[in-house]
Amino acid sequence: MKIAIIGCGWLGFPLAKKLLKNGHYIFGSTTTINKFDELVAESIQPFLYDGLLNKLISIPTNEINCLIINFPPSKSHNYPNQIAELIQQFPENCKIIFTSSTSVYQDLEGEMNENGAVKIDHAVFLAEEILRSSEKQATILRLAGLIGANRHPIKFLSGKNIEHGNMAINLVHQDDVIAAIICVIEKNAWNKTYNVCWFDHPKKGDYYLNAAKKFGLTPPIVVFSDFIGKSIDGNLIVTELGFQYKYTI
Repeated sequence: MKIAIIGCGWLGFPLAKKLLKNGHYIFGSTTTINKFDELVAESIQPFLYDGLLNKLISIPTNEINCLIINFPPSKSHNYPNQIAELIQQFPENCKIIFTSSTSVYQDLEGEMNENGAVKIDHAVFLAEEILRSSEKQATILRLAGLIGANRHPIKFLSGKNIEHGNMAINLVHQDDVIAAIICVIEKNAWNKTYNVCWFDHPKKGDYYLNAAKKFGLTPPIVVFSDFIGKSIDGNLIVTELGFQYKYTI
């Protein structure tokens, strides 16, 4: 397949390399020409895209079989509109995988599956709705907090205040996310919505205090409360597609 990845960074770059090993032809976007050499060195065909100065896709989009959208709303002035403008540049038969976020769910308590209550004005959920209303086949992966490959939340939380220490943690490893994306492609699982989240949900305070100790960092200041928050249920992709989580958080 010819696959275009919009956002060839922390997640998209190793995803691209894995897809290449699986025999696909990969185009990868970057916001700066300075990264072209790094992508070319891995046999990824680079192109510029930032949704602002570089809105038009310069690769032969009519040849793309699958589009993977992998950039956060923080990189956009109007995320839903940018998603709409982006997908219009690809043919009707181009399949889409959109890396959404479990942050679209309301801040309720208890287990949260794909039918859980969402924040209807959340930019990422509005982008999901753009995809659902399009004529293209699109699968949405709602990712929990990401860890792996030198990325761990404690590195940002060290020494800081953390409220609601009894809240459940919802995280997933980078390699499991990559495997989930590949699973969707290989299973031809389109027009689906899946949570992608590790099945264990330790308490936030305990988890980050232990992580600080493990990494030799200043521990956060944890304030405990009775609020337990939501536990994201990432099991639907397992039961429907036979996906297996492999990397502990």
